Amino acid sequence: MTKKKKLSNPRSTGGGGVHFEAHVQASFVALMLTGGHAPSLPCWPVVEIKLQGKIDGYDTDDLIVIVENANNSERRKLLGQIKQSIDITHRSTLFGEVIQAAWNDFTNPKIFTRTKDIIVLITGPLSATDAHNVQWLLNQARHTQNVDEFYRNVKQANFSPPKSSEKLAVIERHLKVANEGNDVSRDEVYDFLNHFHLLGYDLGNEFGVVLSLLHSHISQFHQQYPQWVWSRVVDVVQTWNQDAGTITIGRIPEDLRDAFKQKPVAQMPEELKPIQDKPITDWARHPDATYLALATLIGAWQDKSECDIEAITQLLGISYDEWLKKAREILLCPNSPLSLKNGVWSVVNRAELWQLLGSRILDQNLDMFMSLALSILKEPNPAFELPADERYGASVVGKVLTRSQALRKGIAEGLAILGSQPEVCRNCTQGKAESTCILVVRDLLTDANWMLWGSLNDLLPTLAEAAPVEFLNSVEVAMHLDPCPFDELYSQEGSGITGGNYLTGLLWALEGLAWDEQFLVRVCVALAELASHDPGGQWANRPSNSLTAILLPWLPQTLASVEKRRVAVRTIFNEWPDIAWKLIIQLLPGVHQTSSGTHKPHWRKIIPDDWEKGVTRKEYWQQATYYAELAVSVAGEDIAKLSTLIDHFDSLPEAAFNDLLRTLGSQAVLETPEEQRLAIWNHLTKFTNKHRRFPDAKWALPDEPIGRIEKIADQLAPTNPFNLHQNLFTNREFGLYEENGNWEEQRNKLNKRREVAVSEIFQQYGLEGVIRFSESVTLPSQVGHALGNVFDADIERTLLPKFLDSKDSKRREFVSSFIWRRYHLKGWGWCDDIDKSNWTIEQLAQFLAYLPFSESAWDRAHKWLGMREREYWIRTDATGFDTDIDLAIAIDRLIEFGRPHAAINCLVWMRHTKQTIDSKQCVAALLASLSSNEPKSAMDQYNIIELIKFLQSEPSVNQDDLFRVEWGYIPLLDRHGGAEPLLLENRLASDSEFFCEIIRLIYRSNKGDQPSRELSEKSKAIATNAWRLLHEWKTPPGTRKDGTFSEEDFKEWLRRVKISCTESGHLEVALIKIGEILIHCPPDPDGLWIRRVVAAALNDRDAGDMRDGFRTGTYNARGAHWVDPTGAPEKALAEQFRDKAEEVENAGFQRFAVTLKELADGYEREAKRVISDHQGRADE
Repeated sequence: MTKKKKLSNPRSTGGGGVHFEAHVQASFVALMLTGGHAPSLPCWPVVEIKLQGKIDGYDTDDLIVIVENANNSERRKLLGQIKQSIDITHRSTLFGEVIQAAWNDFTNPKIFTRTKDIIVLITGPLSATDAHNVQWLLNQARHTQNVDEFYRNVKQANFSPPKSSEKLAVIERHLKVANEGNDVSRDEVYDFLNHFHLLGYDLGNEFGVVLSLLHSHISQFHQQYPQWVWSRVVDVVQTWNQDAGTITIGRIPEDLRDAFKQKPVAQMPEELKPIQDKPITDWARHPDATYLALATLIGAWQDKSECDIEAITQLLGISYDEWLKKAREILLCPNSPLSLKNGVWSVVNRAELWQLLGSRILDQNLDMFMSLALSILKEPNPAFELPADERYGASVVGKVLTRSQALRKGIAEGLAILGSQPEVCRNCTQGKAESTCILVVRDLLTDANWMLWGSLNDLLPTLAEAAPVEFLNSVEVAMHLDPCPFDELYSQEGSGITGGNYLTGLLWALEGLAWDEQFLVRVCVALAELASHDPGGQWANRPSNSLTAILLPWLPQTLASVEKRRVAVRTIFNEWPDIAWKLIIQLLPGVHQTSSGTHKPHWRKIIPDDWEKGVTRKEYWQQATYYAELAVSVAGEDIAKLSTLIDHFDSLPEAAFNDLLRTLGSQAVLETPEEQRLAIWNHLTKFTNKHRRFPDAKWALPDEPIGRIEKIADQLAPTNPFNLHQNLFTNREFGLYEENGNWEEQRNKLNKRREVAVSEIFQQYGLEGVIRFSESVTLPSQVGHALGNVFDADIERTLLPKFLDSKDSKRREFVSSFIWRRYHLKGWGWCDDIDKSNWTIEQLAQFLAYLPFSESAWDRAHKWLGMREREYWIRTDATGFDTDIDLAIAIDRLIEFGRPHAAINCLVWMRHTKQTIDSKQCVAALLASLSSNEPKSAMDQYNIIELIKFLQSEPSVNQDDLFRVEWGYIPLLDRHGGAEPLLLENRLASDSEFFCEIIRLIYRSNKGDQPSRELSEKSKAIATNAWRLLHEWKTPPGTRKDGTFSEEDFKEWLRRVKISCTESGHLEVALIKIGEILIHCPPDPDGLWIRRVVAAALNDRDAGDMRDGFRTGTYNARGAHWVDPTGAPEKALAEQFRDKAEEVENAGFQRFAVTLKELADGYEREAKRVISDHQGRADE
């Protein structure tokens, strides 16, 4: 049964957490009163706030905030859980409770609407690791295109924070527990993270940013005493919180409402305002209307592209200079249909303009347009000449199309306009407009190879609208070609950040046509055939997913009738039955609960303006019942299909449920050989166990239907113990527990059942039977563990030492667990008493490696193996030790025998268990790890960083040793992992010669007498490390070890650098790098935002390179960021640097001030560019 939070009286809580909770709740009431907006919700007024919402059915119950759209009364909810302090870890029961409550609400459609409502965890300060990694995960979930891209980004080591995978695993584990111990699919995890928000509030004390902002809000209404008003709000909230009340504007005390009354504002009456006539241009009568009509077909072109200019002059029939004069005049007219942004000319509102001007187009114009379209669109993209994983850099190596993307897109859209509004061409031969589009699409796609299909990928949805029938003809023909171009496009699909999917355009094109009832069946069959070619991949855009989205019963993406949708499914079953089966399973109730819809046609007005998405309840159940009954009918007596349907028993409509039950109990199924029908029995028992374990869950079936299913399961139960007991040894352990409750108790019960099962097999088939059984199950280790409880001398003689040499992974798991279990039952005496006289050294070593990692094992390794002791140390996994064990000896041995990664793991375990560790051992293990031959999977980056941080905090550590360690692990010490090369950075800041040496390692001298030489791999690695160190350096020169800044040290450091780098020919690059680091310089004691001695150095007449570096460092310090379409961040930065420039200019540093003003101007230009780009996209 789903865990529920207890309904408690809010009066019973107390302590600082409640104080924090009351202030957070009060902050939302303050937002409601001031007209503010709730975080992470649309900017709509807050209309209702529920406190302690458990009584209303919410599990995330501290705070329910409801906002409402004033235009249409649509409401959205924020479900808030408030925890002043929380750890986001596997062991955090508090975080587990938060996720349990969130999952209960998230999966309850009665109180939570996905894509609209959100769940929020509001906390005080979190640990840096939790705050950075969890926020990154939540942001990635909301900003990635799909689940595959999200998980790909998390796995990218150089892209994601180092603990992000671990924190994702924490969330997934707590979600699994919340989901009754069942795994939550990646899609559901992704969807959950999209709705889950983490907000940090520094409330609960007299100071803080949030409190300051709230006072600022209140001051807009009550300037004199905002603190008093805030205290009154908190008092009201605490009173209402005790009674689990609901707060609305009308129910707030009158004195508090009066404090927030809006002051009346007088406005000039409309009749007194001056009326200004707006000039209107009649484009149909414009002297250049014919040229404008032709430009409408072209759509867009690059002003600097010779090929684009040649194309437009070819269609217009005049020189580009002549056209440019006309275009400039048109551009200056009110409501001009032409736009020029960043060198790209475009025609806006093309469909409306075509209605006005299309009659000016003649046959010869369309002939020229057709010729032009074919010559441009037939060009294959040269990027396909590169390997798939290098295409992201195609522009760098000159592999680009000769015509601009703007022109290609514009021409495709021109075809779509022509094809969707042919009647406008009144002065062309009848049918000329349609035939032009048909011929272009036919000529383009007939016998087109994979490169051309891939080159047209982003244009295919538009071309499909130009000539739908011809486009479908071309797709159908292409699928029968040998070789099929789509097969090659599937093989070109990439998986990483630099990968690509070249079939998305084709899928979107078919999705767009599916909206039209006349094309639905044909599109669905084409998608099914495409799916039959699909080898699978990491991208979510797949033909099978398109089919599901189009026909989804609760959100169909077509205007076709229910009957026509049924026809489409039946037709797919006739032509592609395997694809149809997978499709119909996806259409069963409850399988797909979220959908982002499909591509919609843009130029053909198929979807009415008043169309509303969704279906009626009656229509939904018509479809759901039909698909369910069809699925049972198609399944027949097919074991695999019936097994699949069993998993959906609880979502089948009643008629389909009864039909499936009858089929399973039919004579034909009951008489199927036991080995074949085993899958059905396994699925039935798994299903009934789940519903018996959680009888009170919302999804659980009543006792009566579960009893009917169990009756069938009993009839199908196998008699062969091999078959009967296999399901006990699968990796779905939670699903095997008989009831919900104490996990340890349930695990022990399960182990007893396993022991009984293995004992039964041993009694009936002997040891050989047990071995065969272990090879047939998912968890052979559990078979070995259970066999360890069966005491028979023949077992040990048969398994040992023969199985110790086995290379088979299942046999190794089997025998290792057997040895482990026997040891725990009989102790080391059993290990010593076994006859090992004929064992090889390797067998002895492997036997010991399967035993606990302890002093007893190490002593026996020394005694039994003698000079070959190494064989043990290279085999042991060095885990499973007791808490009181002294690992120092083992760590030395692991390092000695080439296992430094294992030694590091042992050292970190000692740290976590509060044991004293030897810093010299740490250094030895870390340095040995750099050249270790152990597999990469054995290296734990987190453990390495933990040890380095320990060494950095230990005063007794030899500084030269620490230097070598930090230098070796510079790639890991990038701050994202929570550590940085402190010693190296301090040395850069204090030792000018070290800085100069790093510069010389990275950059060539500008002196001509320095010979160029080929770098060895070792030299390249050293240079790479040096670059990383310099790139991440944040400690400005002049900073001492205690963090204080010394003006004298800074001046002396800079003087020495100039001398040394002048001599070596590196002065220019050294000054640039110094300028970049000086952006981190602290403020001056007198209040100037930068140290005066640093400002003076940057202001020197010969410090131009240093100022350039300061400018570059400032720009780069911003890093990756989300673009605000209003340009507000850039405007704020511009204002900030203008103020800084004013300060330093007034302080006497005018050259430095010029650089700061240039920075401000640059940010101002960036703001204008961002606004312009956003407006351009909005106009498309």
